[in-house]
Amino acid sequence: MAESETIGKYKNCTKIAAGGMGAVYLATHPELKRKVVIKKLTLRNGGAAIRERFKREARILSDLSSPYVVRMFDYFTEGRANYIVLEYVEGMSLDRLIEKQTVLPPQLAMLILQDACLGLKNAHSKGVVHRDIKPGNILMSKRGEIKLADFGIASDEKESESVSASSKDKTASLDATAVSSAITMAGSTLGTPAYMSPEQLTDSSSVDNRADIYSLGVMLYEMVTGTKPYAGDMAPSTIARIKKGNYIPPRKINSKIPRQVSSLINKMMKPNPAKRFQSIEPVISRIRKYLNHYDAHAIRVSLAQSVISSKSTKFPIYEERNRKLKKISLVAFISAMILSIFGLAWKEGVVHKTVLRKWYTPVSLKMQMPATASAAADIPANAFFFVNDGDEIPEVPGTRRVFLARKGEETKKNIEYFTKDVFLKPGEYRIKIAEGPYVWWKSISVGKDKVALDLDFLRNASRNLSVHFNALDSETGADITEKSNFLILSGSKWVDVKKVDFSKLTTGTVYKFLITNEGYYDEYFSLRIDWYQDELFINGNMRKKM
Repeated sequence: MAESETIGKYKNCTKIAAGGMGAVYLATHPELKRKVVIKKLTLRNGGAAIRERFKREARILSDLSSPYVVRMFDYFTEGRANYIVLEYVEGMSLDRLIEKQTVLPPQLAMLILQDACLGLKNAHSKGVVHRDIKPGNILMSKRGEIKLADFGIASDEKESESVSASSKDKTASLDATAVSSAITMAGSTLGTPAYMSPEQLTDSSSVDNRADIYSLGVMLYEMVTGTKPYAGDMAPSTIARIKKGNYIPPRKINSKIPRQVSSLINKMMKPNPAKRFQSIEPVISRIRKYLNHYDAHAIRVSLAQSVISSKSTKFPIYEERNRKLKKISLVAFISAMILSIFGLAWKEGVVHKTVLRKWYTPVSLKMQMPATASAAADIPANAFFFVNDGDEIPEVPGTRRVFLARKGEETKKNIEYFTKDVFLKPGEYRIKIAEGPYVWWKSISVGKDKVALDLDFLRNASRNLSVHFNALDSETGADITEKSNFLILSGSKWVDVKKVDFSKLTTGTVYKFLITNEGYYDEYFSLRIDWYQDELFINGNMRKKM
């Protein structure tokens, strides 16, 4: 076992990877008491562009807030080394899963793609282009969570804005342009060739969101075929094929790949960016339309099982919800329709309200979600009912429900979500609420009277929020936190954060922060605290006044 080290405030840091420019450590956060990953960058001489890229990755991650993006906890310098502290995702990367399984079922591939798209949606909304989408940067936990990682070569609007703004000053313009050019020179290539769009192969500095969409298409191709559409090299013949879009159609490799998946790949991988999807939203829409025919929760469970296993696993056959109906003969059609009508009447509670009203009790669910909640807008919550027998806890057949938003509430701060009534025999039950990678449990007792549950665990209420402030010199990386002033806008006045009770901050609310330091330009932040957030990191990259 490798010897542990102490890095800053982090103790018991065990090196898990090392390279010429740094190392990666596994450690425990001293306050959060959870495992974290520490990325260390060490450059003895020069390397200003690489160091700037490292700092920019930290800044980009600090601006992102999504359960589908690896979370950043801290950024600091120690000696000549720079450090980024990141969320530890215990599991494996997508490239390892593909290596282990070779080919993934299209339903699982689309679920993975969906979560990757949701992570990119948050990044793109902040003006960030990832530029290195590939299976190695998609992390999957043992709970079936899927997170986008490694924004080391990402570009963002702030980069170009800073260069543009500084051009008013000739000296500053030269410095800013030099940094920007060193990071991504016009006509240069950054990224992983096998997953790069034609325009990124030519000039990485000028790509936009559509380059990420292309890379996602390549990744989907690899997941469902077990092979890449193009060789991972920069040979002229390979580049010529990429620019022409000359790859083997996925259905020629595997005829069982659904046409919806093949069509999606084709649209995402158009060589001409103008003919691709112009934003990530229509991609997400197509994925959802496809996954609506399947039990997404069951697919996520099978993913978690595969991540946990060290060996190749056999995935279950994910049956379409209406597959059996498609297979029945014309002779049996009327019978099937009768059964279907009866089943619908049963599911809607018609039978329970009439014939079985003495033996079943209606149970209704509702909950409040903030209108700003990204996860609530992206993935619907589902309710599952189980018999609490103290032993196997079996699921009650036909009781799964999807939460629906009440009409006319879209403009409200909080949106009320509800389910159709579930009819249960009197007894003890457990309810599981699953929303994407998040799961909540609640025990209930059902008697003769109707049960109306108002689930309050997702309310947009005040919650304890841990806030961390940090300030660094943008040129030297020196820590100037102690000499800096951190302010928050309260009403119409800027107030010292030391005088503020942060436990009273409300999720779903926009807060404005200001960092000042004599001799430096002010740093201004306007941030929305999302519903799932319990920590906030304000990292100021302070520029000296000329």
